[in-house]
Amino acid sequence: MTGYLPHKSLEEVAGRSRTGVDPAAAEVAAAILNRLETGGEAALRSLVDEFDELPEGMKPVLIADDLKAALASLPSDDQVRLERIAARIRAFAEAQLATIGDLDGVAVPGGRAGHTVAPVDRAGCYAPGGRYPLPSSVLMTAITARVAGVSEVWVASPRPAPIT
Repeated sequence: MTGYLPHKSLEEVAGRSRTGVDPAAAEVAAAILNRLETGGEAALRSLVDEFDELPEGMKPVLIADDLKAALASLPSDDQVRLERIAARIRAFAEAQLATIGDLDGVAVPGGRAGHTVAPVDRAGCYAPGGRYPLPSSVLMTAITARVAGVSEVWVASPRPAPIT
């Protein structure tokens, strides 16, 4: 039958990588991270050139002023739409956050159990770029991270567009 996933035996599934990441891809990613750690911004610029993912003359790292300028460069209808959607996402994320809390002192055999809800220090978000940029990816990940209390939010995008 076409359109269905092939049958896999239990042995085939059990033998797969637990990380879900292809070892060859992990090796390439590790080499890139090593280049960035040892080479800093020069390595970043070199990788940008190798992968040819940035428009000519665009900086590889944008700061808040750059992002504000990108928003201001959009047609006013797009600006209003993005701000409206951002407000909706923020309101929902705040409502979600209000329902999540620490849990302490649940009796379990042999003791007590609970959990603490705490934001991570840093979040990495991905914004699809290229032919079909998806600002929704930025809004849904970066806004929810900020609402959760993440202090440092980074967004990576191949061929970033002003809308993202």
